Amino acid sequence: MIINKRKISESEKPYIIAELSANHGGSIVRAKNSILKASQCGVDAIKIQTYTPDTMTIKCDKDDFKIKEGLWAGSELYDLYKSAYTPFEWHKELF
Repeated sequence: MIINKRKISESEKPYIIAELSANHGGSIVRAKNSILKASQCGVDAIKIQTYTPDTMTIKCDKDDFKIKEGLWAGSELYDLYKSAYTPFEWHKELF
């Protein structure tokens, strides 16, 4: 298989894909810096995880839609996705 002019096989070095998601903290500047730093570290590609809260869940305060543990415990899924998504409008500039 060939990706970006690189042969992908068991005999080749790994093709490394980094993910850009909520780690940008809502800042396109931070998103661009993350991509640059990943490139400087030798990453071959970036996966931009893009969605909107409405494509992931519904706004609902029922127990099934609340996070039970961890950093977001007690929060609704919708609110988590709203704070973490990468806007579609950023794509052109990020590419």
